[in-house]
Amino acid sequence: MTESVYREAQSFSPWVWLIALIGLLVVGGALALRLTTAVTREQITVRYGPLYSVRIPVAEVARAEALRYRPLRDYGGWGIRGSRRHRAVNARGDEGVLITRRDGTTVLIGSQRSRDLLGALAAVGVVTEDKLPIVAREF
Repeated sequence: MTESVYREAQSFSPWVWLIALIGLLVVGGALALRLTTAVTREQITVRYGPLYSVRIPVAEVARAEALRYRPLRDYGGWGIRGSRRHRAVNARGDEGVLITRRDGTTVLIGSQRSRDLLGALAAVGVVTEDKLPIVAREF
């Protein structure tokens, strides 16, 4: 075996590792976010991880509509979108329930089970309307 005349080992600078770690934390945090919707006799609670939480008293709800919408065109994508008067909170998909309050403000809640959410709202006394298309399944 011959002896080396020169040998060098290099790695990334600490700032590169820091940027990579921050990137992983951001991506991991985004993947861990969950949209949770709960309906009780008194209120509708919508939480989007630690970023967003709203409680809507059932008494303030004028109506609720299950519908299909276009996330990109109607609200600019998924997540917490819109303004104070017309907000959308969604994680995926193109179905949800549009809650209209008595003061005219709206909150669209994205849901993978829109008809079930609409049924829960009807059960607590909210006026509801199903605007989703009927899907016939083959047997």
